[in-house]
Amino acid sequence: MSTPNEILEKFYITAQTTQGELNAEQLAWVETIITYAENQKAVLTVLITSLTKKIETPEQDIRQHKVELPNGYSGRSYDTQHITPFMRRKFPRLSMSESGWLTRSLEQVHAFDFNFPGKISNKSVKQAFLSILHNVEEQPNNATEYLLAIFHRLSQQYQQIPPILQKLENTITIQQILDLLSEHFFTSYQVAGGARLPVLAIYAIYTLMITSNRRYEGKQLAPLKSHTTADTKSHGIADIEVIYSDGTFFEAIEVKHEKPVTISMIEYVVEKIRYQQIERYYILTTADPNIAPNQEIAPILRHTLQNQGCEIIVNGVLPTIKYYLRLLDNPMIFLNTYTNILSTDTAIKAVHISKWQTLLQSINKP
Repeated sequence: MSTPNEILEKFYITAQTTQGELNAEQLAWVETIITYAENQKAVLTVLITSLTKKIETPEQDIRQHKVELPNGYSGRSYDTQHITPFMRRKFPRLSMSESGWLTRSLEQVHAFDFNFPGKISNKSVKQAFLSILHNVEEQPNNATEYLLAIFHRLSQQYQQIPPILQKLENTITIQQILDLLSEHFFTSYQVAGGARLPVLAIYAIYTLMITSNRRYEGKQLAPLKSHTTADTKSHGIADIEVIYSDGTFFEAIEVKHEKPVTISMIEYVVEKIRYQQIERYYILTTADPNIAPNQEIAPILRHTLQNQGCEIIVNGVLPTIKYYLRLLDNPMIFLNTYTNILSTDTAIKAVHISKWQTLLQSINKP
């Protein structure tokens, strides 16, 4: 009998060339799940978990997703061990941090039948989710067709952006890179996640600087935190942190999008680093001008340097990237680094990826 991991890998590979055999109504349910996947990651994860469990253990009623239910199984444990790790490898932007069952609307001790009381925010997603599970219990062989169809559509829509460096001309300039970033940052997307783009761009440039600039010898770039993780919860002090090997802070960068820097922002930073030994703290913004009107920040910057030994530097995101690009032997490497980070960040939506792909494709056009 195949293991869950073997099932997932097999169906993922097969789905690259086929979408399975479902009727129009069944495909419409799948399409609803895929359409809202970015905002309903838990539903997607729980559905994939259920289908995989049904393929592995056909006699299991997958609607009974908790051991407290009659003849139930632990969907959460199954997900944590097999599904979420798989999603993190194949579709990182759609993966849960631990399990889809940590979502309140899905963790209830109630079967996933048409009377399920969980308040899934999108009614069409809830209907499609429950309809698929109901259909699978009526026709167990359909589990394989649904899993194929889901992986097929996910592969079409959410695969990582392939490396583009080798496809670009060597004549691309630093200014062209800045123009690409500017358009990427300031496009109106009508979905959440746009404010994360400047953070990822700064993280990309630091990823390169940490290995090439003498200032950062012996230092490490801390992993990028989730966009929803508060500093108090992560014990961090900024969006991006450069640390010593013992975990203490060397340099930190807070990134704001379209928000001019104010005295209150700086005061908040001063409080966060009050008990930290840190050399520099950057507050970078995409706003122009960088500093809000009538904000005399020089005195507080001097006071912080004199009393806490930390230099707080206020600057623009794009000017900062421009400066660091000049220090790289090959600035084009930045494009690949940003692309790779962009394609795996869970806050980024398909529309952000699509826009970046369009911008990259425009580079070599006359």
